[in-house]
Amino acid sequence: MKKTVAIFGGSQEATYKRIGQKNNVNIMFHSGKTRNGGNKKEFKTLVKKADCVVVLLGAVGHVSMDIVKEVCKDLGKDVLYHNGFGASGAIQRCVEHLNTAA
Repeated sequence: MKKTVAIFGGSQEATYKRIGQKNNVNIMFHSGKTRNGGNKKEFKTLVKKADCVVVLLGAVGHVSMDIVKEVCKDLGKDVLYHNGFGASGAIQRCVEHLNTAA
């Protein structure tokens, strides 16, 4: 069964999804942009469905990063942090993490 990766940060949704297909994972994406201090409910919905969560540090604000971290902790999910905006590296890290966790 295909695993699902949630990516927070950035703006290259189509690119992330294309790279996800190449790595045989489904991609769920959120830009990480928040209105009125956060979208905790929206973030929680994505995190719940994800097998792996990655935050692009160079492309997401502190408020969003803190919300994702808190939601992952509440749901008992690991969160990976990736420096910069690079989709390939972020998705590859998740794939490796999922392979070692399996």
